[in-house]
Amino acid sequence: MSSSRPTYKDFSFAQHGEVFLILEKLFAQLQVFYYLVGANARDVQLYKAGIKPTRGTADIDFAVMVPDFVVYEQIFEGLCSLGFRKVKEKHRLIFDKTNTVIDLLPYGEIEQDYTIDFIERDISLSVLGFKEVGDMAELFSPVEESYSISVSPVEGIIILKFIAWSDKPDSRSKDLEDIAFLLKHAWEFYEEEAYQKHLDLFDDDFEINKTAARIIGRKMKPILDQNQKLKQTIIGVLEKSTQIKVQAQNPEITLAQNMDKTIEEVNVILKLILKGIND
Repeated sequence: MSSSRPTYKDFSFAQHGEVFLILEKLFAQLQVFYYLVGANARDVQLYKAGIKPTRGTADIDFAVMVPDFVVYEQIFEGLCSLGFRKVKEKHRLIFDKTNTVIDLLPYGEIEQDYTIDFIERDISLSVLGFKEVGDMAELFSPVEESYSISVSPVEGIIILKFIAWSDKPDSRSKDLEDIAFLLKHAWEFYEEEAYQKHLDLFDDDFEINKTAARIIGRKMKPILDQNQKLKQTIIGVLEKSTQIKVQAQNPEITLAQNMDKTIEEVNVILKLILKGIND
């Protein structure tokens, strides 16, 4: 853990308390489940572990479980009556008072083949993994605020970011950077749990980064086991990245660069995540 613990205001979500309160009230009224994903979810997990974030984010991403576009539009209309406004992006709103941008990414019965199609804008969004990660979402209630919000767990963030990167590998390098940062600090997320639930990993070959990687895989397992396509996609990414190649590729290149490790060391970590999934 870092020697100088960051303060609440060091984190991106600390600037959006008013927005979270509005969302909490409206979604409760509509009886719609939603949870925080993306960079703000990452920052919540960093905050809980006392790790200072490396970069901020311009918007807040939410996964929103809805049955159809009628309910989805009701959410937008409700928020627009509370100070938000629509923009050209079909899934985006801006809260003018604080200039906060939110993306509401729908999933659930509204999706087809793990995809949301916004016909008016000819845009498709992959939502593979949203339901399964959402089932494992954690409730976050910061003592500095009066709101509560469901947040993707660390292993869920890694899953969704691997999915997002694999869907558009040429334009999603920031997802790999976020994964690298989470893997680099994985022991800080899982140390307490390691001593409580993973004592079998404390053997003669114990090393914190390797042990944390195995725990990540074990934590991913119940999420991935819910959906065969999700499991095959994640395992496929991990297996391909650890294959012997003439020349290294992504994701291992970006992970190595951002974790200050060699390609070989990253391959070991990814193999241990795979091993944890198969435990």
